Parts: sequence; structure tokens; C-alpha cells
Amino acid sequence: MSFDFLNPMMLLGLLGISLPVLVHLLSRKKYDVVQWGAMQFLELGRRTRRRIRLEGWLLLAMRMLLIALIALALSRPWVSGGFLSKFISTQSRDVVFVIDGSYSMGWEGEAEIPHAAAIQWVHRFLEELNPGDTITLIDARDQPRLITESPTSQFDVVRENLNQLPPPAGSSNLANSISKAIQTLSKTSNLEREIIVLTDDQAFCWTPEDSILWAQVNDLLQQSAVPVDLWATSVAGKKNEGLLTNRKVDQLSVSREVCVKNLPVRISTTVRYDGPEANLICPVYFEVDGQQLPEKTQSVKIENHGETAVEFQHRFEDEGTHVVSIVLDPDQLPGDDRSDAALHVTSALPVLLVDGTPSFDPTRSEVFFANLALMAPTNRTPWIQTTVIEKTQLNADILKNQAVVILANVDTLSETQAGDLIDFVNHQGGGVLIALGDQINADDYQRLLFHDQALIPVELKSRESNPGAEFGNLTQIRSDSLQSPWLNRFRGEYANGLTAARFSDWWDTSAITQSDQPEAENKGEKSEQKAESTPVELATLNNNAPFMLMMNHERGRVLLLTSSLDADWNNLPAKPDYVPFLHEAVFELSSGRVFRNLQTDEPIVVPVPAKTTVEQIEFLDPNGKALAGTIEADPAANAATFQSQDTSLPGIYSLSPKAGVQTDLNSDRFVVNFDRSESDLTPLSEAQQKTLSDESQLTFFKTLDELKQAMFSDVSETEFWRILLLIFLLLMVGEMFLTRRLVQGGHSTLPEQSKT
Repeated sequence: MSFDFLNPMMLLGLLGISLPVLVHLLSRKKYDVVQWGAMQFLELGRRTRRRIRLEGWLLLAMRMLLIALIALALSRPWVSGGFLSKFISTQSRDVVFVIDGSYSMGWEGEAEIPHAAAIQWVHRFLEELNPGDTITLIDARDQPRLITESPTSQFDVVRENLNQLPPPAGSSNLANSISKAIQTLSKTSNLEREIIVLTDDQAFCWTPEDSILWAQVNDLLQQSAVPVDLWATSVAGKKNEGLLTNRKVDQLSVSREVCVKNLPVRISTTVRYDGPEANLICPVYFEVDGQQLPEKTQSVKIENHGETAVEFQHRFEDEGTHVVSIVLDPDQLPGDDRSDAALHVTSALPVLLVDGTPSFDPTRSEVFFANLALMAPTNRTPWIQTTVIEKTQLNADILKNQAVVILANVDTLSETQAGDLIDFVNHQGGGVLIALGDQINADDYQRLLFHDQALIPVELKSRESNPGAEFGNLTQIRSDSLQSPWLNRFRGEYANGLTAARFSDWWDTSAITQSDQPEAENKGEKSEQKAESTPVELATLNNNAPFMLMMNHERGRVLLLTSSLDADWNNLPAKPDYVPFLHEAVFELSSGRVFRNLQTDEPIVVPVPAKTTVEQIEFLDPNGKALAGTIEADPAANAATFQSQDTSLPGIYSLSPKAGVQTDLNSDRFVVNFDRSESDLTPLSEAQQKTLSDESQLTFFKTLDELKQAMFSDVSETEFWRILLLIFLLLMVGEMFLTRRLVQGGHSTLPEQSKT
């Protein structure tokens, strides 16, 4: 038997018990006694005086009890078990339905998919509830989604929301959803509180091996003032028995998310097969903007429980954002039969080259080779449009129309120029490539550009050289260090490749972590960059010195080369890979302006014309439902940015001007990806069920009747504030009677004594 209060703060009202006592003490005023002859006829007898005093104390105690009853009733006391629970109980309850929204709930092996079965299950269960009960719906995804903003007793609204649930997609985390449900119930008012989880009995979404996550669930249950019952059932029927074959395509990898017309783009992924056959010949289709390209269809052979890599190459002829897809033939689990990626095609990328050693002889310029590599004079339709300037010409105005800025052995910058470059990366989403050389002022770079609030937090230690190059001790790029997708094409040892270039000089450089920052800096304002945005080493020399470091900012990107872009410190410009390497680097840096391929719950951020308003924009989720977003205007830069946090559903999102609206906004699309581990349909074992039951008091049931019998027959929690109010009313009547008796009794006594 347990006892507690739903509103314990109302117990402060018990302090009001002292009010009748204070009133009594304040009313006891002392008077001067004046003796006069007839006083003896007005004096009360001793017995009468004792009776009146006793009735007065009784009245005072009754008034104190009335205040105590009101305070106790408002605090809503309840008891579990015992005499009261047997004869007095409350049937009102708060119920939270957690519906698994992962793509495994879309299994099509039976007449009704598990997700639809879960919706119908809730519809049937609503008929078993009372009008005073409240309902909350949670769509279990990677992060739980509250479908009903607050618990409601309007069952018609609940049914409407059920029918509008988005189809199953992506993955789910049931432990997080249960935690959200417990937090929701902590704000409700009924004593009977239930959480019902409807899933397909897949082990993956339960994460039974994550004891820490379930310990957090158990902690929330222990902190709850009122006991919460956890129930779970499978609505998948015989899914795990009937599934024979499944084919899965993984998340796509594109060689560049920003490209130009007629520039080849590689789209790659892996395809997996699980089934009864030893191997499978599987056709793989390629789509662009939803249109299948039959000439690009491939047939691949996949071993059972194995996977095979596939790759497509495509050239785009039209500018704008395109969605590419790799698709398999449909099977019983359609959620993993296709994978999408978005990329943007433009006419030519504007690139600004800042020459660190300008010269009247163009061949002696620091950017001579880079400029030729990016925009050859004979190319009438260049993929990249370059502009060459000296460092004195670098300012905010010239940066506005650039996608990438290359600093080639620029000795130093002014504080204003450094601030303009930082704004170019953080606010415009631009890319910056910094190539070091013999002109570099290390102290200025460290102070202006290489700290944690600037472009890239690295430390320039010293200039190094290779004195043994003449004796065959060559310094070159390690092939195995080129792990980034856009660098994969340069791996391998061959005579004219990137990894065959020889380096005579470089800067010894190391990334600065947060713990490396001086204490004074740590106490200052924290960087607005994401916590995971730290310098990443993309390429390493064979002496373990870094050659390339990349820094991802919230929008822009920074690439640091520790050697030069010209032939002063290496023979890289003489290698055929020099041209494609610079192109790939520029396209990689430019793709940071807008991230079009995201994970669930990552924000969509895209620049829009300066005077664009949210009323002119139509932003749709993968199911065609309009979503909200915000626009942040920057009048100083004559720019604006659209942003939306609502990306909990995986799939293709679109941003476009509303029909009939005149605006400079171009249509754009984005792809939100998801974890494809949901393809593992291994069911939750009995041992795992027992573990979950022990850790979180979770009860598994099979049928609705079984749940009804367990839920409705065990109503042991009872509120008795109504009993307290009834006692309060009875005492009020008694208090009125006693007050009337005391007043009338005193007046009738005085005349009788005066007669004697």
C-alpha cells in the first residue's frame, strides 16, 4: 500500500490552519474592570462558563479542520491498495499510444501492412475507453513526434490524427519514444496512466543491448509520482515467418553535390541480398528526377547475406537541383528498395584566386598553374570561371559573387580582410582554399585565421624540407590516406598520379582541439560551429606530416594545403592529376554553401532572394504536406536565408515559389536520409523480452482481450479528495450549527440568571 499527492505544493495551504488561532488571539482584548451594584445579576455560573468555553474550543478546532480538509483535497491525495481501493476507484485514465513509424512497419507480406494494422488497433481500443480518459499519440521515429500536442479526451480528433499519420519510413527508437511518453504523462492528472507500444516485434528498434538507454527509461519511471504501466504488442502477424527475400540499397554517395553542365558525376552505393537462394541476379535501375534511364540499367550478382558495389555515371544538361535515385525491383519490404540523393547543377562556378606573389611575368605568378588548370584559355565553355586579384583588392564586395576563394601563398591579411573571409564562410556558405608557401607570416595567420573562432583551428609549427630527396628519400602523399569520397579517384601508385608528386618543402601543421585552447579563450564565448566540426586530415605525406586538412563550418568549408599550389615546393603542377584534383577540390568546397543531403532532424538551410517572404514560399515534406519555415534577412548583405527544422521524415523535400507568385526564388530539393539497419528483421527473442521487462517493467501482450483483462481489472490507485470534500461539507453544516447554538445559548442564559 502506497500513499502520495498529485499536487503536493497545495499542502502549503495547511499553513492556513493558523488563521483561526490568530483571529482568536487578536480578538482577546483586555478591558478595564468597573464594579457596579447590578453586576452580580449578570455574572454567569461556573458550569455555564465551562460549557461555553468548551464549545468555543470545539468551534475553533472545527474551523482549523475545515481549512486542513480544503488544503488536503486540493493536493489530490491518492492511495494504492488497501480498503479504499476495494470500494472506491477512479476509472479515468491517461493513455499514450506509441506507434512505430519505421519502414519495417511497411512490410507487405500480408493483406494489411503492420503500420495500418497498428492504426486500426488504436481505433478499436478507443471504443474501450471512457469519455473522461485522455489520449496522446506519438509517432516513433529516430526522434519521437507528438501527433497530439497535448493529451485530449476528444476522440474524434484522435481518430482524425490517426488517419493522417505519415506512412512508415526511416528508422525508430522505441526507448526514446517511451521516455517521451513518460514525460508527457508527468503532466496529466488521472491516476491510471498507460503507455501502449505498437510495433512489428523487430529487435532492432528496441535496442535491447543498450542498457544505458533503458536505465534512463527506468529512472523516469521511478521519478514519476504516479505509477505508469508499460504495455507492448506486435501488430505484424506472421511477418517474420513469411519473409523469404529482401533486397536493400544503401545510402547513395555522389562524387560532387555541386557540379556544372556536362561534367560527369559518379553515383555509387551497395546492394545487399538476404534470402533462401545462394545468390541472386538483381537488376539495378538508375533514375534522374523520377525518370528511369533504361540504357543505364545494370545486372549484378549478389551472394546470399552479401552485398555488391554499384556505380553509375551521368552528365547533366540542365541547370538546377536534380534528384538521382538507384532503385531495385519491389519486394515485401519496399522501404529499402530505393535510395536518393540531391545535387545542384550550375553553368560555371565563380572562383576567386588571390595571388600571393604577383609578377609582370605571368609564369612566375603564384596562381599561374592553378588558373590554367581551372580555366584553360582554349575552353569556350569552362566549368569554372576564375578571377585573379592581388591581396590588396580583396574585400567584402568582391566576395559577394564568389563560390570559392583560393589564397595562394598570401603573406598576410588585414583584420578587415580576415573578418570578410570569415563572414564569407559562415554567412554566405562559401569555400576557402588556403595554400601555404614561403611568404606566409605564421604569427599573423595564427592570430587572424587559424584560431577556433576563425577559418580553421590549426597550429603552424615550422617550415620543413626534405634534404634527402637527392638520394631517393622522396616525400610523397600516402595513397591510403586518401579516404574521402572525392579523393578516392586519386588513390593508387602510378607514375603521373597525385601520389607520385614529390614535395621538397611544407609547413609542419597540427589541428588544435578544444583542450589545446588557452584557458583564457576557453572562458570566452564558445564557437557557434557544430561540436563535431573540427579539422579533419584528408591527406598525409609519407613522413606522417599533414598535407590537407578540411574544416566543415555550419555552412561553408575550408581546405588547407600545407605546401604550395605552384612548382616552388613540389612538382604537383607537372602531374596530370593536378587539373582534376583542383576541380574536385573546388567543387567539394562549393558544396558547403547548401547541404542538400541530410540526415533526419538536421535543419534545411538555403539562401533565398533578399526580399523573399514566407508567404511566397511553398515548402513540402516527402508526402506533399506543407511545412513551416522561417526566413532570416540580412539587409546589410542584401541577402536572406530560409530555414526549417522539420525534417523528421526521410525522403525528398521541395522548396518552390507558390503558384502565381512573382519572385526570383528558384525551385530547390533536398534529400533526408536514414539508417537502413531496419532491414534486419530479426524478431525480439524471449530472452530479450525478459530483459526489457526486468529493466523497465514492460509487459508484452498478444491480443486486445488480453490487454483489457490485465489493464481494466487492476485499478488499484484511488483518489479520495471527493471524500475529503464530502467531510468538509458535513463539517460546514456542523460548524454553522455549533456557531448558532453558541450564540443563542449565551443569550438565553443571561436572562435566566438575571431573573434569579
